[in-house]
Amino acid sequence: MHAAGSDWVTLAAHTINRVGAYGVVVPLLIGVVRWRHLSPAGRALVWYFAFWTVEAPINFWSRRVLHTNLYLHHLDVLAETWLLAWAYYRALPAASRMRPMLLPAMGLFTALCLADATVLSGLQAPNQYARLGQTLLMLSLIIGYFDAYMRQPPTQDPWRETMFVASVGLGIYFAGSITGYLLQAASSSLLLTHAAGLVIDSMYLICLLLMTLAVYRDQARRGLEQGRPVVGLQEPERQVVRVRVG
Repeated sequence: MHAAGSDWVTLAAHTINRVGAYGVVVPLLIGVVRWRHLSPAGRALVWYFAFWTVEAPINFWSRRVLHTNLYLHHLDVLAETWLLAWAYYRALPAASRMRPMLLPAMGLFTALCLADATVLSGLQAPNQYARLGQTLLMLSLIIGYFDAYMRQPPTQDPWRETMFVASVGLGIYFAGSITGYLLQAASSSLLLTHAAGLVIDSMYLICLLLMTLAVYRDQARRGLEQGRPVVGLQEPERQVVRVRVG
């Protein structure tokens, strides 16, 4: 009975992992086809999808041939955070207080990732310190974005705002997966490792679906990103009345 339960968890974990890893091609293709219509933040998300599309086959090859992919985790967390930070930089209003803080924060995070890969954990160990730092940084960005969004005059349904929808998915993923990453780093049980992986990949799949929806609905809506009313909801064009003098 225990073996059957273990087999089910392992199969589910591997299946959802494959769906999430290769399913990222779908929003990438949507973004490429609709590139001209995307907002700056939407285009940054397409680069995020492009990274994971390239990473997936490399990760699969590394696990099959080298029998490890732990060293890739150190690169993945750094690249993922920089790409998402770039998307938030483009989405935040120019007057946002978070914008000038973003580059120093990313510098500190990069230093943490390098320390985790060399001193704290090592390339062949789970990068738990970098994961924890990433979660804290990304949740801060997500909360900062929502705060900036709520301070803007209401223009349209928030579920039609690109980064609003993406932020909901990212919030679910980062808040829901950090425990799983820490469990994987600390556990010696294969069953617990697969169960934690199942939780992580399930959270990512929800995130991926919402981010795909965000890119699909993106129509270069620059309300929050440019600090102006959303395209299509601007003030009516003023009529100019010419008055002849004399």
